[in-house]
Amino acid sequence: MGTENADHETDPHIPTLEQVLELDIEVDDPIEIGDTGDGRRRIIPISGGTVSGRCEGTVLAAGADYQLYRTERATELVAKYAFETDNGSRVYVENEGIRYASPETSKRLRDGKPVDPDEVYFQSVPSFETADSDLEWLTQSVFVASGTRQPNGVKLFVYRVG
Repeated sequence: MGTENADHETDPHIPTLEQVLELDIEVDDPIEIGDTGDGRRRIIPISGGTVSGRCEGTVLAAGADYQLYRTERATELVAKYAFETDNGSRVYVENEGIRYASPETSKRLRDGKPVDPDEVYFQSVPSFETADSDLEWLTQSVFVASGTRQPNGVKLFVYRVG
């Protein structure tokens, strides 16, 4: 039997996804580095936000998204930041991914204008570090995230791969 007709109940090798977090990340104006020969480098400072799901908290005003924008290829995203849970635990996040849209949609994104999420491919792979044993589950699995660019930030839906 081919995997195209199998489901997780009959084939344990097909991964499942469990939504575990939702992050609303606020950003400041980009710092433009310019065309570096590999693409247009931008640094987007992270200024705050919220975390909800299996833990609740606040995105700290520390860190940034280091973007390499290209007109004909996907934009490379590397975000490094932290959040603090409501009980005071801190979590460090490294999130690598890509965002791709048509040149017209990309211009609207760069200009901070609203864009229909269906016009943008925005996927990433976050990893987490924490000293809190209650949050150790964040360090013991692979996660994927689907993102939506907002006028003043990003909304990430984080899933645990099972």
